[in-house]
Amino acid sequence: MAFIDPKVLEEAGFTSDIAPRKNSSVIIVAGTEGTGKTHWSLTAPKPLLYQSTDFGDDGVIQKFADSGMIIRPKRGDYKLEIPHELRPFVDRQETDKERVVREGMLANHVHDRFYIPFRRDLEAAIKAGVRSVVWDTHLEIWEFIRLSVYGRAATNRDDLKTQANAKMKECIRLCNVNNVNLIMINRLKPRWESYFDQGGAVKWRQTADLEMQGYDKAPELVAINLWTKMTPSPTPGDLPTFELVVKKCRDNAEFVGTVLPMMPFEELMALLVPAVEKW
Repeated sequence: MAFIDPKVLEEAGFTSDIAPRKNSSVIIVAGTEGTGKTHWSLTAPKPLLYQSTDFGDDGVIQKFADSGMIIRPKRGDYKLEIPHELRPFVDRQETDKERVVREGMLANHVHDRFYIPFRRDLEAAIKAGVRSVVWDTHLEIWEFIRLSVYGRAATNRDDLKTQANAKMKECIRLCNVNNVNLIMINRLKPRWESYFDQGGAVKWRQTADLEMQGYDKAPELVAINLWTKMTPSPTPGDLPTFELVVKKCRDNAEFVGTVLPMMPFEELMALLVPAVEKW
């Protein structure tokens, strides 16, 4: 085995020291409607910043009101309204020049009304000492960040795609480098597949499988990917069964594919990330 003198390493600007595993994680939790995504996310360590673009949190977030440790911006959530004159429509009559102008105005509107306050709130909450951040939903946040760079139709410019990807990654990394848990709530949708009919024409059909919506690079950036699952009780009046399917676990790969009963954040992390004693 080769050996390098630690002194030589230090003088060259290197070190062999490896820091302990951080007590934070970047997580995706995805599922269909009513499977416990938001409820599970809000069990993460507090104080917790809840950045919501969704309309489905009412009746869930109130269950955590007594903790007094879930914070939200005073002005409200990030449910952005796009002005009618900036929206694209199939039957909209406009020249290419008019379309480019409209999409530029749309990008400016979303950048100023969504991205700037969203990023500012994220930075301020991290500076104030939050332990966790929840994005509900990750899909809409990605769509708004994408729109803040280019309009809906201008998707062929690689430089703009790169800029949108960079803005999304910067927000994710902001949590990671500051040792803050980031939980990105996502939705699942039926997967479609192509096939040939008897005449040889390509057709599409919906399968029984599910796939995630949203930022396609997110699964590569997270340490843990969870899918929520709800099974109704066969006995009327009994509670349904809520479960978590581990799709990715960078710290503990043997759990991949495991179906676990839904448990609070810290209890689940004790299983998946045993190297961390306190979250």
